[in-house]
Amino acid sequence: MIKKQLLVLLLSLLGTVGFAQETNIIPQPVKSTKKEGTFNFNSQTQLLFQATNEAEKDFAELAIEILSEGSGLSLSQANSSSEIKGNILVQINNPFDAEIGTEGYKLNIESDRVFLNANTTAGLFYGIQTLWQLLTAEDESTLHCLEITDYPRFGWRGLHLDVSRHFMPTEFIYKYIDYIAMHKMNVFHWHLVDDQGWRIEIKKYPKLTEVGAFRADREDLAWDSRKAPVKASEPQYGGFYTQDEVKAIVAYAQKKHVTVIPEIEMPAHVMSALAAYPEYSCTGEYIPVPSGGIWPITHIFCAGKDETFNFLEDVLSEVMELFPSTYIHIGGDEATKTEWEECGLCQNRMKKENLKDEHELQAYFIKRIEKFLNKKGRHLIGWDEILEGGLNPSATIMSWRGSKPGIDAAKLGHNVVMSPTSHCYFDYYQGNPTLEPTAFGGSITLKKVYSYEPVPEELSAEEAKHIIGAQANIWTEHMPDGEHVEYMIMPRMTALSEVLWSPKEAKDWGNFSKRMQAQYQRFENLGINYATSAFQVAAKPELNAKNKSIRVSLSTEAWQPEIRYTTNGTEPGTNSTLYTIPFEINKTTSVKAVVVDGGEKMSKALTTDFFIHKAIACPVEMEYPNSKSYESTGEFALVDGIKGSKDHGDGNWKGFNGDDLVATVDLGETKSFSSIKVGVLQNVGGWIFYPSEMLVEVSTDGKTFKRIGSVKNNVSPNNGERQIQDLAVKKKAKAQYVKVTIKNFGLCPKGHAGEGKPAWLFVDEIAIE
Repeated sequence: MIKKQLLVLLLSLLGTVGFAQETNIIPQPVKSTKKEGTFNFNSQTQLLFQATNEAEKDFAELAIEILSEGSGLSLSQANSSSEIKGNILVQINNPFDAEIGTEGYKLNIESDRVFLNANTTAGLFYGIQTLWQLLTAEDESTLHCLEITDYPRFGWRGLHLDVSRHFMPTEFIYKYIDYIAMHKMNVFHWHLVDDQGWRIEIKKYPKLTEVGAFRADREDLAWDSRKAPVKASEPQYGGFYTQDEVKAIVAYAQKKHVTVIPEIEMPAHVMSALAAYPEYSCTGEYIPVPSGGIWPITHIFCAGKDETFNFLEDVLSEVMELFPSTYIHIGGDEATKTEWEECGLCQNRMKKENLKDEHELQAYFIKRIEKFLNKKGRHLIGWDEILEGGLNPSATIMSWRGSKPGIDAAKLGHNVVMSPTSHCYFDYYQGNPTLEPTAFGGSITLKKVYSYEPVPEELSAEEAKHIIGAQANIWTEHMPDGEHVEYMIMPRMTALSEVLWSPKEAKDWGNFSKRMQAQYQRFENLGINYATSAFQVAAKPELNAKNKSIRVSLSTEAWQPEIRYTTNGTEPGTNSTLYTIPFEINKTTSVKAVVVDGGEKMSKALTTDFFIHKAIACPVEMEYPNSKSYESTGEFALVDGIKGSKDHGDGNWKGFNGDDLVATVDLGETKSFSSIKVGVLQNVGGWIFYPSEMLVEVSTDGKTFKRIGSVKNNVSPNNGERQIQDLAVKKKAKAQYVKVTIKNFGLCPKGHAGEGKPAWLFVDEIAIE
């Protein structure tokens, strides 16, 4: 219901948009000119195109299918010598039109005919996608007359999908390729291998799928709470793609001008392979396929055994038979090399090859694989860790740990695909975590994706040529099915498509937001489970220390919204207070806000709680400093009345790595109170654990303290769900100084990825009432 209402609001906002409404094309074309008149599709309209080869025949079939769906008519094809009037004339350019390159097109809609021309069938296909967008944005049979010249800014416009953490059936893979194509993107990065599952049939090594494609079923548990299997007869979760299925998917993608690039991880993220063939590890130990999170990644391929490389070359040979892509992705990330450090064969390899450390051993590993791929006419691409220890200039880098690795790689002459966690990780939250399905963490909203600029300012014009594009990554630890994946990519991939296709100077958030109305309608028509997170209303607080109050601003990414809110805990509606300017609150309050239009709510109500208590804006002295990475909101962070969310990086938490919190609050004068509450967080995957205990002491002079109570945490450190609790000591007391000691959990527990290392403690508010 909310999605249907969303469309009503968006349409109302666009009532006077003019040409922007009439074109509603995403990504925004390079050039478009409005002309007088309209072209009307009817049952006699034909696609005039002379197909001379299989690729052109495939295009013609797809074009008829796409335009028939968009217009609601049953169209047909005729050769280009037929009468042009009333029809769509499609042509391959001869000679080559340098302006539009290999993926561009020119579209001219006249009142009595449509011309579409391009240098390649890829360009023609993107032109047909534009026609489909115009048809589905308007009345399905009438097009306003336009002249468009269009071509992409970047050659690599990608979308990644991890099918290891959660297997996605072939039916969804086809849909995924459709989504890529409809956005004029052209790369499907298929992450087929990881610790939690091997997903591609390799005929020479059948155990890779017999053993490696399945794991003990722990799907009822949070990802980071899953224990290793205890018996072989446990129910199994998993699946894999046969080689015939892969061939069919690749062929389908080729017809839609999507290149499928396989990723076969190495040397780490391969526990699924080593469960099947443990002899290719350093230890030879059989370890079952893990059912959930693993960190650090220590059980990896042995770099000292020639048999390991023979195995990988065999695997890659079969992979290359299935994937004609120029690039083969070999992963290369997050390899913790403790096994190599203790492996005699690996150490011998280092001596033989004159390698000074294990980083150079990884570089040797990657270069050896690259040499093999190059002999087969392919190019290696990997995550940015493959830079460590040196790399051949011919290798391409996928920069995920921010922009710096991409900058470094470009300066060294490597081609780079930008995919930083800051803007391109679509497993991060896109809205407030309280209103969203479980995600990895972080926050990447629709507007933030749209703000991304792939070419760093630090690069010279020549170095910038090495930035060949960007892609979004979808890691599926928390996405059990395709419906959840759809929610996480839509509409964020729409924003990224415009970043990668349209000219940099054409980017305009307001204009994009307006054009999104048609895109939401397309999602609705296609039955896509898209997110409306951009319509959530966020409450931004600011402590007024002098007045001991909180100033609240409300905002949303929606275009020119009507925001209604309440401060009494009731659900907001059309008669609730209209938000116009920031407002002050001076008592404990729940602020709830929504976007409304025409008497209907356009989003779920976002609830934000603010706490005005006796310690608000009082001085706090801490015995141990918090981590500089988690400062929270500054001087009054622990007494500002603002609580943190389940996202530890939301800016409202103070984090302590291995240390306790020992904080003394000065109430300014002796006051009576009966409750001391402190908010704490547990996120086992982030090495954040609830404290073991909270102690409360009071003093009238700030020197001599008396304990008035304590409380122990009773939640297991093995509970992997992100959660928050208030530790509370309830005791009537009278004092000026209140000392709160929150005992850090200590060291990460046995069996945890960080076993033996300092745990994190996260605290958000000391409320004294």
